[in-house]
Amino acid sequence: MKKLTAFLIAAFILMSHFTVYAAPPSVSAPSAILIDAETGRVLYEKNADTKMYPASTTKVMTGLLAAEYKDLEEEVTATNNVLTIEKGSSAIYINPGEILTMRNLLYALMLPSANDAAIVIAEHLGGSIAGFSTLMNEKAQSLGAVNTNFVNPNGLHDDNHYTTARDLSLIAREGMKNPIFREIVGTYHYEIPATNKQVARDYLNNSNKLISPVNKNRYEYAIGIKTGYTSIAQHCLVGGAKKDNMELISVVLGDSKDFMYPDTVAMFEYGFANFKRLELLKKDMIVTTINIENGDRKLNLIATEDYSITGKEEEIEEIQKTKIIKLKEEIQAPVKKGDIIGTVSFTIDGKEQKSIELIAEEDVLSTKLLDKLTEANKTINWWLAALIVVVLFLLWRTIVTYRRMKRRKRGLFLDRRKRY
Repeated sequence: MKKLTAFLIAAFILMSHFTVYAAPPSVSAPSAILIDAETGRVLYEKNADTKMYPASTTKVMTGLLAAEYKDLEEEVTATNNVLTIEKGSSAIYINPGEILTMRNLLYALMLPSANDAAIVIAEHLGGSIAGFSTLMNEKAQSLGAVNTNFVNPNGLHDDNHYTTARDLSLIAREGMKNPIFREIVGTYHYEIPATNKQVARDYLNNSNKLISPVNKNRYEYAIGIKTGYTSIAQHCLVGGAKKDNMELISVVLGDSKDFMYPDTVAMFEYGFANFKRLELLKKDMIVTTINIENGDRKLNLIATEDYSITGKEEEIEEIQKTKIIKLKEEIQAPVKKGDIIGTVSFTIDGKEQKSIELIAEEDVLSTKLLDKLTEANKTINWWLAALIVVVLFLLWRTIVTYRRMKRRKRGLFLDRRKRY
């Protein structure tokens, strides 16, 4: 018994010196991905580049474009096209001629997933469904979502309307950078005031059960984002979660009703258990030291901000080795403290990450300037010596002249006494 106890204690001590990582999650969805929201680093993926139908997760893009609109208090009048949405699909039953603000339309779009709200937003921003779809695809391309093609703003099925889990994660990541989008997708309940056509709508609840205050699928770290479903696309969910200083974004496409939320939570738990923020830079830390042409000393370059990345603890040494320092061309003295001298970045999974500016820690004088000052000083010293000689000569001449004048006056005085 004593031997067994001693063995268990030794094993516990030994294990305490190692980080135990959870196994990758078992995800039932045919396509899924988990990324770090800050850097976009992929932490888990499963068929992430397979083209899938996104259903209402399409509205992540629609919502992003709407959230970026200049005036969310602007009033918009619905056209007859609000009546063209598929019967039985999600809606707040907007009437033709009804006037709503862009803000209210955005909440209707992202919480109860109103397809008619998507129509009103699209026509207002794009002039037509086709025009808005062009805006959606242009935005997707700009974000690197190159395997995506949108033909409508709501995700109602069309064979030519598709995306991938990876592309949706990129779009969602961009959306969560927008404070308006972020606030709306994290809201569970909202009420639209009475309009010119209808009484107040006080029944707008978020379809995302991860943020529900009472649902069994509630996840304590969830912060959004959007659900989707059609009979062809099946159950889709773009999720967001934040724990401590790490934020994650997940996507599951083509999942079943019973596994959409468990799959999402499993990915989040895997991410939070296996990864952490790895500190690579601290503001004002010395990143490198360089020689400056014509400089009177070497120059320390310091980071302008803190920088960290999500990864596994044992990766930090290898990541530090990927440091890329880019300096400005033809750096020469004089240099002032705070001057931007270059940038530093790191390569993660073969991709160069955010560049951090490097600035001069202190002033560096030019040796050429110092030479000029020395020569100037020598010139100044010569002139000073000459000036002193001239002053001394003038002083001597003044004294001699004064003495002569004094003798002459004395001689005149003696001559006068002799006469008398």
